[in-house]
Amino acid sequence: MNSESNAEVFNADYKNWLEYDYNPFFVFAQNGNVLYLNRAAELLSGYEPVKTFNNLALSYAPIDFGYKTTFMQLGYGKFHFFAVTVGYEDENVIGIKLYQNPASQENSVEIIKTYDLTNMYVLIDIALTLAKAKLNDTLFRNEFDPCIPEFKLSQNDFTKVLRKIYDTFDRKCPQITTVLKLKIGEFLYVGGCKYPLVEMNVKGAFRDSSQDTTIETLAGSINISTQFETDAIMLEIPMIV
Repeated sequence: MNSESNAEVFNADYKNWLEYDYNPFFVFAQNGNVLYLNRAAELLSGYEPVKTFNNLALSYAPIDFGYKTTFMQLGYGKFHFFAVTVGYEDENVIGIKLYQNPASQENSVEIIKTYDLTNMYVLIDIALTLAKAKLNDTLFRNEFDPCIPEFKLSQNDFTKVLRKIYDTFDRKCPQITTVLKLKIGEFLYVGGCKYPLVEMNVKGAFRDSSQDTTIETLAGSINISTQFETDAIMLEIPMIV
């Protein structure tokens, strides 16, 4: 096969490498409109407006045509990055690629599978009972997907995470809402296998964020990712059976 034929094969297939890349990649027109974004970028845009990444590209673009990589710490929701590459070869199109920090997987699937099958509803109910005793003037509202099956989870560590989450909310909260649902179309890859995700979101008007780092560390040790907002904490839990 000659070099010209090789080039044709490459041009036919290379876009899949971008599409399925772990790192988000955006291409913008001069007016800021999106010309292309891969799947990782599409997920990221669910946490941060796309305009943010166009502005980021313009801020870190090289002075002349070409490509420039800048190392920095960025965070958008559950996504954390350590560098960006910005490139443009003319004035009409600019692209940016963000490099994700490696996902924390402190517990292997083999370890997780040694845990007992866990009923999420029971553990949350226990945590809610303790929270209600402390926040007796607060209304607790639950929105639970009733179809989440039992799965493997460190019951002791997860109970600690739940207690610390509810402890962050203040007595002044008129209402605390807990939402539990199966995420559609998103998965966690652990040990080369794909697992569905369960999302838990706890929201209240007044919250102390001083324990967020502790919660993030404890949850990360059992493969649970965290996202913090001023009035809410969100968990993504791999459903390993």
